[in-house]
Amino acid sequence: MEYTEINTSYIDKRSSSMAIASLVLGIAGLVMSCCIYPAIIFGSLAIILALLSRGGEMTTNGYGKAGLILGIIGIICGILFLAYGLFILFVQFGGPEGYLEYIEELLEKSGYPSNYDPYDFYKSYDFNSL
Repeated sequence: MEYTEINTSYIDKRSSSMAIASLVLGIAGLVMSCCIYPAIIFGSLAIILALLSRGGEMTTNGYGKAGLILGIIGIICGILFLAYGLFILFVQFGGPEGYLEYIEELLEKSGYPSNYDPYDFYKSYDFNSL
């Protein structure tokens, strides 16, 4: 009986490339954690690729572990920034309606036309400056 060894180099290359992609997405998720949604998306993809890079084994290489950890940290930071933004929205402005009223007041103070008045471009333009 002849024993033939299975070539696992393709699986190892695929696993290492997934681990490196996981690391890159984990770093991107951590860097973009202040942007909330990219942090959650990149962090989730980093975790998925880190788990897939194991290739059915119970161990993960260094890049996969780093991608997994950075993905988790990126998701946590994104969720913390989201919670902080909602906290500020409700404490300082009283909710989304208060924030929109604040924006309307700023626009009125800066000279932008009201949403309720028809906007006439020629009325606000100074033709004497030509």
